[in-house]
Amino acid sequence: MMKNLLKILFAPLLWLFHSCSPLGNPVDPEKSDSHYYNNSKSEIRYSPMGNWFELGNTGMHADVESFEVFNRWLGRDKDQLFYEAYAVTNLPIDLATFRVKDEDYMAHIGFDSNFVYAFDKVYEGDAYRGRATIIDGADPKTYVQTDIDWANDGKLHFFRNHKIEADFDSFQPLNDYFAKDSSRAYVRNDNCFESFGADVASLELLGESSHTIDKKNVYWLPFFTENASNPIALPYADKAEVEILNPYFLRVADTIYYDGQARPDIDNQSFEIIDHSYAKDATHVYYKDNIVENADVATFRRLEGSYKYIDKNGTYHEGRLEEK
Repeated sequence: MMKNLLKILFAPLLWLFHSCSPLGNPVDPEKSDSHYYNNSKSEIRYSPMGNWFELGNTGMHADVESFEVFNRWLGRDKDQLFYEAYAVTNLPIDLATFRVKDEDYMAHIGFDSNFVYAFDKVYEGDAYRGRATIIDGADPKTYVQTDIDWANDGKLHFFRNHKIEADFDSFQPLNDYFAKDSSRAYVRNDNCFESFGADVASLELLGESSHTIDKKNVYWLPFFTENASNPIALPYADKAEVEILNPYFLRVADTIYYDGQARPDIDNQSFEIIDHSYAKDATHVYYKDNIVENADVATFRRLEGSYKYIDKNGTYHEGRLEEK
């Protein structure tokens, strides 16, 4: 009874919602849930997943008769290619041979007879436009995206659309920051992988961290320090004395490092991680790399069941005592 009553009450609202829709039928429902004709079928409109009420809809200024959908993001008419609602005009793409692949991770990738393209949109002046970027060196006949970041064409590996100059067959990503092949080690600089002087045979990940270690050095990526070298080589004598303490701190023998920088002022013997960004030794409490002024070492702790930190003086937020 209640279900029927609700249907009766909401039926007028649903009718009103659909009657106000600027969208008509989808252009090709098997390929895209975002490309629609308008109600008079005189215009193509782009509405992400058809959710015009929350996500809006945009006229595409495309030729209706010749418009063709490739997937949720890409389409073309007789004159131009579109990314979402916006014409791609920055590169001369061969429309006659343009195609996409329906494989996973390939929705923003397209091909013509000469190049592989990655597509996105940019805001210029007071409007968006579609943008195509040629993936340098990629073979349009064989290129495939293997996950959201990595791709290959059988001869070259690519990370986020940047080619990697490495031996193809022996190339091995260790994570999204380090890789190696049979003769060289690589570290990521922005989105490009560049070789660096690690020992290839012994290079491996440092535990479950983003950093690596070989037979002589820890290679630390300074995520929290601006303008630091990349990576920082930290020599060690005994691998058993290397201990990653949390994302910020590393112990090598008797030295504590913060984000790859030695901290001789921290007492190694008494140093301990409190939780996440906080640590302490016998004389100081630390928030990341800063001493927490006037914090009481003996009573400083995380408040159970919360992310607040307290000592006998009060409550701390981001390394500072909150005012009472």
